[in-house]
Amino acid sequence: MTPNKPILQSLKNATIFSLYILGCCLAMIILRIVLDGIFDGHWHTNWSVNLEVSAVFGLASFIFTFPYIYLTSESSGKVAAILDEEPAYSNRHNVPLTGFVAMEYYALMLNRTYVVFAAPEGIYGWKAMGAVTGTRPNYFQSYADLLVDPEMMQDYDAIRKLAALKGGFFIRRAEIVSAVIIDKQKWGMGLIPHCGRIRINLATGKSREFILLGSVYPETIRDQILGIAVPSKAASGMERA
Repeated sequence: MTPNKPILQSLKNATIFSLYILGCCLAMIILRIVLDGIFDGHWHTNWSVNLEVSAVFGLASFIFTFPYIYLTSESSGKVAAILDEEPAYSNRHNVPLTGFVAMEYYALMLNRTYVVFAAPEGIYGWKAMGAVTGTRPNYFQSYADLLVDPEMMQDYDAIRKLAALKGGFFIRRAEIVSAVIIDKQKWGMGLIPHCGRIRINLATGKSREFILLGSVYPETIRDQILGIAVPSKAASGMERA
């Protein structure tokens, strides 16, 4: 069977990265030889051992990098396929759904970014990104833009499919006991703009805390989560005036 394009592209990218690691190892070896020669007068090295060590590092980087790149590209391909589908008329809402973009911390320091859609029966969460840092403060803006796209927010089928992807979730309206606004900045967010947090308490006794990204109205988003009607001008919960 001929490998498909995502596999080939992932192999290519992983190979390029492993060659980069290999090159860095060789560069460090050569630098060490030069420094030893200049300061100690020793210009010899065991090239066989050095090449073996460099090869091991290069191979290890390929082994660890390829699965990550492939799974990431496969997930991106699934998302693109869902967004490119022509929505069936029967699966479209007459009124666009509402939603927000949020980050959730887990395992103490790791984070993930969700696009959360508020539907009549509950809230759907699409895991849009894995762990991010503050080096790109506005990384989430493209996801926020989806929330003001009427066609996207009326495409009920696409929203359900996005939430069904790995890492996504669906919380039934009946399972939500309360949604509490935490009007404090989250430590460790750096320059990523956010407007406090919302903790969703569930009937099971568990809770989920979402950091609201961008300049949004927490009160509007709380009402979306609880299924309370909000004024149409503030329905998306997005950018403040």
